Amino acid sequence: MATIQAAVSVDKTGKPWRLYHNSRPLQSSEPGCDAGGNLAPLIEELRAGGSEIDPQGAVEAWYWRDGDTLVPALRQRVREHKAGNAKATYVQLFASCDGSRELGRWMDAASTQASRTADAGDTQVEARVFDPDPRTQLQDASLVWHDELVLADAAYQDRVPLPVTLQGGRYLLSGPHARVVDAMEPDTAPFSSDDPQAFRLTRDDRGFADINAYYHLDLAQRHIKKLGFSGLIPGALDIDTEAGYQDNSLYDPFERRLELGRSGVPDAEDPMVIWHEFGHAVQHHIVPDLGDEADWGAIGEGFSDYLAASHRQRSEAGRQFEPAMVFNWDARFTDRTPRQLDDLRARYHPDYSYPAHRTINGSNGDQLWGTPLFQALLASVTEHGEGARDEFDRVIIESHFGLGPAIRMPQLARITVDTAARLYPARHYASHLEQAFRQHGLLLAPINIALVEGSAIELGQRQSVQVTLTNQGSAPVTLNALTLTMPAGLQADPYQWQATTLAAGATTTTTLRLLAQSPLACGDEVSLPVSLVMTGTSPTERQWQQPLSLPIGTPIISRATGQPLLLSDAQSEEVRGLSQASLLLEKTNAKVSEQFQLTLDLQHDALDELEIWLNSPSGTRLQIWDKGYSPLPRLKGVFPTELLPLQPFTPLLGEPLAGRWTLEVVDSKPGHQGRINGWSISQRTGAQCGEPIAPPDDGIIHFQVDDSSGGGAANLLWLLPLAIWRRLRQRG
Repeated sequence: MATIQAAVSVDKTGKPWRLYHNSRPLQSSEPGCDAGGNLAPLIEELRAGGSEIDPQGAVEAWYWRDGDTLVPALRQRVREHKAGNAKATYVQLFASCDGSRELGRWMDAASTQASRTADAGDTQVEARVFDPDPRTQLQDASLVWHDELVLADAAYQDRVPLPVTLQGGRYLLSGPHARVVDAMEPDTAPFSSDDPQAFRLTRDDRGFADINAYYHLDLAQRHIKKLGFSGLIPGALDIDTEAGYQDNSLYDPFERRLELGRSGVPDAEDPMVIWHEFGHAVQHHIVPDLGDEADWGAIGEGFSDYLAASHRQRSEAGRQFEPAMVFNWDARFTDRTPRQLDDLRARYHPDYSYPAHRTINGSNGDQLWGTPLFQALLASVTEHGEGARDEFDRVIIESHFGLGPAIRMPQLARITVDTAARLYPARHYASHLEQAFRQHGLLLAPINIALVEGSAIELGQRQSVQVTLTNQGSAPVTLNALTLTMPAGLQADPYQWQATTLAAGATTTTTLRLLAQSPLACGDEVSLPVSLVMTGTSPTERQWQQPLSLPIGTPIISRATGQPLLLSDAQSEEVRGLSQASLLLEKTNAKVSEQFQLTLDLQHDALDELEIWLNSPSGTRLQIWDKGYSPLPRLKGVFPTELLPLQPFTPLLGEPLAGRWTLEVVDSKPGHQGRINGWSISQRTGAQCGEPIAPPDDGIIHFQVDDSSGGGAANLLWLLPLAIWRRLRQRG
């Protein structure tokens, strides 16, 4: 059955301790296909479309999963080289029983075995390499690559030992862990020499790129084996340092080869590129059929960024100079911005999948996974010292074992925390990872704790507030204890918790009696931490704390709501569609604060064709969305709490809240027309404390506008005749 897998992990004693599966009850009333059939009609159709198709095995009878339905299918492994692509891929093709219609495809399993006996690499020469990259080594933020660049000797590490193979009187860049090859165009023979002193080159010399890449791939392989994964990658991995003219590098899981691009900055000059691509090799050897479903794309990039940054951190220069930057040499070409591992604002959205290299929910998805790994590494080294580096790398790699395709980030986050606690119970690696993952919304609470909507208390009055506890998991959880950590000014009546078991998806409610006093004041929002002790969860989840935000006084919300709007479609890629919607927020002297929110409900079948901008009454223009990736045809939520804008709302702080706000939507491609179902601007601007004050009976109608739809003045005009009538009636 396609896409369905299971994996069991066992400990050293043979006991199972981790089970992964993505199975679920499915059934089919249709009989299976005849395995004697063939995919000839489909293969001929693909060839007619320009693809080279080479069958790699026999046709088999399978089932393809279409949602919750099983569809009888024929499966055949093929090598496919699409027209215009530099690389061929190996896929499993699934077709209808008559072989005429493609049902789907799945990436074939990666190659994990060496196809040749590696060279001994038992001769040592001295070499000159970059480690770290020259920009980092020289601590020079102005240094960027260009054709005429000449670097000082201090940019290099000189006389580093390099294991090579002496064969036929020549010293070859080949050994037990790595081999430089020429597999892709342009045809450039790997560097070799009959002189053992010829390996101390500079970047201006032909051969330096081969030496630098070979050194780092060999070093990376040795590092993994030193961590205890000695049998993970058998034999040597190949590396081609001039694999095409594109400014891109990759790991080919079917050829077990790193392929480095040469356009712009030669990728072989940047150690982080080599370590990053090696990270993909590590993952493909652990999970050969991981594919790119669910979140694996961004997970793979984030893990590989982490591994590269972890190596860079082992140098003093790497720790001191722009430590969170990835590809700090290669990605500094032209106006490119490197990926970063300090993207603390990135937040996970459970409704989205996370492929590689996509901006999702306002942040790069690769950074969303790489940042918490790297930040937890920094915290662990700060607490436990340099020895933590190897141990932490071991935790991150070990966490991949026993997994399969279609993994989600929260699943792997929990597995990583559990792995850290299991491998190093005396260290705080698990807690550092847990804290980092929570920062990004990657660890879902086993029990969600929340105040009932509209909860608030008055100063000086003992009041009841209700708290709901919901089991968000798929198994029962027993809540053994609930305790409160009281902040200054807040008191709670004695509270006796009775242990209770919550079924999956169930909710229970408990009541707290609270008293707010000085130094708290009307309008404050106090944080009330609630701690739970549980059983029925994973070991690292048995103690959980979640802060609740409790307002002092009833919040006053200033809000204006916009009307629905049919969006203008682009007429062509040159003539874009421009739509504008505006609303008027009146009757407030408040300034924009961190409580500012934009609520948006927008439907469009191709959200990656849209740009969305917000213009403030003061003229500040912020981009909310820039052709972002979304697996859904709807962008619905609250910025910046549920969704993250592309640009933070920080520039708005301190501006007048009142006035006309404008939302602009730019459609860049024709063919899809969308709609704004609704949108609003809102902000908490104060609090109502004590008894409401009755309006004065002075003949004037007093009102507060907290909701508008773009015609705020019109909403007031209908009140004018009534006000005049009341005034005349009093005079009469």
